[in-house]
Amino acid sequence: MSPLSPPTLVAAVSNNGGLGSIAGARSNRSQLQREIAEVRRRTNRPFAVNLFVPPERPENYTKADIKRITHVLRRIRKRLNATTLINIPNFVKEPLSKLFKEQVQVLLDERVPVFSFTFGRPSADIIKKFKDLKIKIVGTATTPAECVELKRIGCDAICVQGTEAGGHRGSFLVKDKEINAKADFGLFALLSQCRKLVNGTPLIAAGGIMDGQDMVSAIHQGASAIQMGTKFLTSQESTLIPPIHKELLLRPGKNPNNVSLIQDTVLTDIYTGKPARGIYTKLIETFNDIHSLPWDIQSQFVGVVRHYAARINHTDYMQLWAGKNYAKAEDKPVKRIIQDILEEAEKFIRR
Repeated sequence: MSPLSPPTLVAAVSNNGGLGSIAGARSNRSQLQREIAEVRRRTNRPFAVNLFVPPERPENYTKADIKRITHVLRRIRKRLNATTLINIPNFVKEPLSKLFKEQVQVLLDERVPVFSFTFGRPSADIIKKFKDLKIKIVGTATTPAECVELKRIGCDAICVQGTEAGGHRGSFLVKDKEINAKADFGLFALLSQCRKLVNGTPLIAAGGIMDGQDMVSAIHQGASAIQMGTKFLTSQESTLIPPIHKELLLRPGKNPNNVSLIQDTVLTDIYTGKPARGIYTKLIETFNDIHSLPWDIQSQFVGVVRHYAARINHTDYMQLWAGKNYAKAEDKPVKRIIQDILEEAEKFIRR
């Protein structure tokens, strides 16, 4: 989950038999080069770099839309007694399209083992460049139609993302404002449909997988592998997650008989303009009736509040990514997490 994948975590996953992934979505050229170099310093095993594909046709927005957002942000700023501490933008920065081209070139130059992407499909020219270098390509699908499209463009594997997953939905054939209605497939329903449509292309199951039983169930539904985000957010190598966020994720597991500690997760576009799953907060509630700006524009405005909230540990206004099954989170080293999952899977199969 961007931006919560430090090189320590990526390398630990790869060193223990998994495929660690750098969340490179918002990294510029030099940042991405440093992250790749640091991962390579820590492991000689394969790893992936994940990028956000910019929209082919950016959605429109108006000055009135920005005015509505800034009006709400001023109210929040006053509520937090942070009038002089939170600077609300008065202009829109350049979108991510130029950054993506720069990132792609870094991945090609560095010849990373695996290029994974979400939110879209790279051009045929980009796909060919990775294929020519024998770099494996993994796309993200949230609907059967997206799965078919990713097979068509030549993906070596497809990450099938159920609605249970924490963080952003990887949809690209459905408009952002329609994702909750038209791309609401749970993981197992999506797997059962996709396996028949892309026979021969490995499917990677993502969304709500937290233990060995979840893994075996996904494989029985046609997955060749599993992908876990929330599970590793609370690992001991996960050093970028704010401590208060980690504590919220771990609280239910430390008190398993107190279900009141399991907070609701929701899909919301108020943080970035694109639906993503996280713990329900006061910030989400405040923006519920406000039309969000498009992807990457919304985050430029709301980001100033959530970053400030993270600095002062005010969870009501933070961005708290979490999958639906986050109550199974544990504070363990990556090695132990992977060992436990494999042992649980063995026991479940024997039963």
